[in-house]
Amino acid sequence: MSEQVIVETRESRRSYGAWGIFVAILCLGLPFLGRQRVRVTNERIVIESGFWNKVRDDVEIFRIRDVVVKQNIWNRMFGIGDVVVKATEGRSEEIHVLRGMPDPLAVSEAIRQAWNQAARPTGPATALD
Repeated sequence: MSEQVIVETRESRRSYGAWGIFVAILCLGLPFLGRQRVRVTNERIVIESGFWNKVRDDVEIFRIRDVVVKQNIWNRMFGIGDVVVKATEGRSEEIHVLRGMPDPLAVSEAIRQAWNQAARPTGPATALD
């Protein structure tokens, strides 16, 4: 089965707030160019960020343990929020924050559905007696 893209989005410009937008205009918009880009597929979550220094982080779907949506009142008014993905790497826990996601509930639901598909056993069921 090939990898299929489920959700592809970027960090919203609205997540910077009023002061962040003002500072970004003064800096010729450079912070907006380095926004976080997120792609959720049926096998992994790809998080890319940075303008001068690019960073790409892949989180395998089967390693995910929990997904949390965080929204303050300002973010709820604009329909954005942070999606926190908790995954395991060996015995340690990793925390990945997807900042300023538009419609964070839909993003977390897409991650949850991809996790459910990856967690289901494939092949014929066998019973142990």
